[in-house]
Amino acid sequence: MGVARVRQTGVSLRGAFRGSIALWLGVSGLFAAPSHAAPSGAASSAGRAVGASSGEVGASSAVTLSDRILSEGLTSLGRGRIFSKGYETFIYATPDKTKHQIGYVRVGHSVRLRPDADGQVRPQRGPACAGGYYPVMPRGFVCLDRSATLSPEGRYTSAMSGLVPSTEPLPYGYALSNGTPMYRRLPTRAEWEREERHLGAPGTHGPLSWGNKGHEVLAVKELPQVTGELPWFLDAGGAAGSAAPLGLVRRSIPLGSMLAYSRVFEHEGRRFLLSADGTVVPADRTRPFREVSFEGVELGGERSLPLGWFRQEGAARYRVSGSAGALEATRDGGFPRLGHVRLDPSASAEPIGGRRLLRTLERAPSGEPWWVDEAEVTRVDRREKLPWGITGADKWIWISLTRGTLVAYEGERPVFATLQSPGVGGVPVRGRDPVKHSTTPMGIYRVTYKHRAATMSPEFGEDRSFWIADVPYTQYFDAPFAIHVAYWHDRFGQGMSAGCVNVSPRDGKRLFEFTAPHVPEDWNGALAGAANGRGTFIVIER
Repeated sequence: MGVARVRQTGVSLRGAFRGSIALWLGVSGLFAAPSHAAPSGAASSAGRAVGASSGEVGASSAVTLSDRILSEGLTSLGRGRIFSKGYETFIYATPDKTKHQIGYVRVGHSVRLRPDADGQVRPQRGPACAGGYYPVMPRGFVCLDRSATLSPEGRYTSAMSGLVPSTEPLPYGYALSNGTPMYRRLPTRAEWEREERHLGAPGTHGPLSWGNKGHEVLAVKELPQVTGELPWFLDAGGAAGSAAPLGLVRRSIPLGSMLAYSRVFEHEGRRFLLSADGTVVPADRTRPFREVSFEGVELGGERSLPLGWFRQEGAARYRVSGSAGALEATRDGGFPRLGHVRLDPSASAEPIGGRRLLRTLERAPSGEPWWVDEAEVTRVDRREKLPWGITGADKWIWISLTRGTLVAYEGERPVFATLQSPGVGGVPVRGRDPVKHSTTPMGIYRVTYKHRAATMSPEFGEDRSFWIADVPYTQYFDAPFAIHVAYWHDRFGQGMSAGCVNVSPRDGKRLFEFTAPHVPEDWNGALAGAANGRGTFIVIER
């Protein structure tokens, strides 16, 4: 039914989702290059690892529930569920859709119904809902209206049930569009040759606009591997919403925009992507993204602050020898970009051989400590006192804009540390619009709304000129600003975004699970406050 519309939330989902403008990325050379991540060995229907020998973007061979649904259709996942068949199906705190929503279910998803003490599910009457309000797990009510159904057997409901995001760090496979059409149904060879004639030969692409050039750095030209058979609803000229032949082209994905896909299959000797919205995209008109393998570190035991992060390539490690006053530093190898070392908390920087060196807790084979140049490492120390308004019982996240670091705390105890990419505009200036100048606002906030995956764009409506599909693990804290995964770059530690806080896929999932409000199973998004509880503190400083 089209690319999922982004809606964020204050009290109304519709109102706050308009804050998504800060999440779109664009400005040549300033925003990160696209990249793609998936955990090693992760089972996914999307297929996301880069194949070293075949020259293809690979996939796990594991058969997931989504694979079965795509191949066979949704027969009956179980009674006692209500299914979304609209762009989203809202969940309300009480049986009253005129009041604020507390979350939503994505199209294709279903949520378990909540029985009463007698084990029965009893819909309740309420305003503006002739079909009744059904209680759902673990809280709230869904109106049985045009966006919801109790039957899993409708064609569209069944088709879209195979396209819901997974729970992996990357819920889908992702690719950069070279201007490809999105077909409602499978085209014949003659049809695709006619529709794509203006795009040139398959596998070719034009230059990106000045605003999107940075997105192609980590896009690869190799085709993704086939991950499954032809989806059942595309057989005999059908589409997700209709068994009868439909108009061929739904629309084109603008050059430089990004798409999410759940399956790769072959048709008439050509490879196609099954987009997350149920349309079909020729794989050779896209470029899939390479993996982002970076992730932060769990803290505890011997792994504690202070840590030193290397945001650039070429950071050297040194051995120090000699007597006091005549120390010499010998360069011995280096540290990878995005790597880290444990720093000696009792030692300050020492002037040695014309450099200021920091002693680490890492040891050379000889037992000597490694040293690092203070100028080449980003140091993260344990915070000495809690920020204003935060207690020892609170979870909170501490973000430094200039260091490009993020540390998650439980009270006074740091539990996780990583690199993040804030706004490319640097430190915000009082009186200057942070959206216009691509800066991340400083202050103490709370998470207000969380999405497992949501498409982002600076525009609204069908005729958008740019979008980024299904950005994973988005957490708004001061709409339109959010912490979210960036699957299109791996330049963490540097300013890269239009004002949001970019994190790697693994880190995004980790932080999503760490923060409140918790997004219940089956829900795609949840609003902080009221029934869902208050959001986790986000502290952003220079």
